[in-house]
Amino acid sequence: MSEHSVAPAVLPVGLPDRPGVTPVRVLRAELGKALALRSTGWAAVIAVAVNAATATFVAYQARYELDSQPPSMLGLLTLALVATQLPVLVLGVLVSAAEYPSGAARSTFLAVPRRLPVLAAQVLTVAVAAVLTAAAALAVTSLALLPFRAELSLALDLSDPQTRRVLGGFVLYLVAVAVLGVALGTVARGPAAGLVAGVGLVFLLEQVVPFLGAPWLLATLPGWAGRLAVESDAGAAERAAQAGVGLTPWLGLGVTAAWVGALLLTAAVRLRRSGV
Repeated sequence: MSEHSVAPAVLPVGLPDRPGVTPVRVLRAELGKALALRSTGWAAVIAVAVNAATATFVAYQARYELDSQPPSMLGLLTLALVATQLPVLVLGVLVSAAEYPSGAARSTFLAVPRRLPVLAAQVLTVAVAAVLTAAAALAVTSLALLPFRAELSLALDLSDPQTRRVLGGFVLYLVAVAVLGVALGTVARGPAAGLVAGVGLVFLLEQVVPFLGAPWLLATLPGWAGRLAVESDAGAAERAAQAGVGLTPWLGLGVTAAWVGALLLTAAVRLRRSGV
């Protein structure tokens, strides 16, 4: 080697090859923060436990109700969705709003001045967590029902399009609720306000609407409409007829998706236009 040759530049140990903010680094940071929250694990465990415990209790009771029609396996797997959705909603709200009360969000947005990559990373993190939680809830509930399968003739036909639609709707609905929580947490800038708004949208409002004399309003609510996707074909048609609307299961899930999209857009605008 010539004495005039120049050695190649070497980056100091520990520095990344590409310094600066990248989507992967933002996602990694948000994933780490979500895993560091104890509430993340507890929300997933509670959702799985509630789903399995409710199905097991109903199956146990059905053993002694000989005069009534036994529940179906598909119905038991998705029976507790109204309760299971609440811990998933909590997970979404806390991932996006937990940093605001302590002021830690300032550090996050100083590191990522454009802010929207943070929201996108939180949405992706929560969506993956919701998919895993929903899959775990179905798997654990199925295992919990094993002692009752022979006595209640419980069976699940995965080749049936309705079965696949209901199970897929269960997962997609929980993902939508979790992302809805992210949007509400960002808009509200606090866990308490975000949770109140979320519980109102996916649960409380549908309890009030029937007293207003306009049952069709139920079809505009993200919780009521979205849960049509986990009803049987006959059950979804009956609920839609009671509300006086022609909503199908997938259209109902579309209503929920529209709410999620609108609230995410609101959250994005609020992030860009307001201070922390």
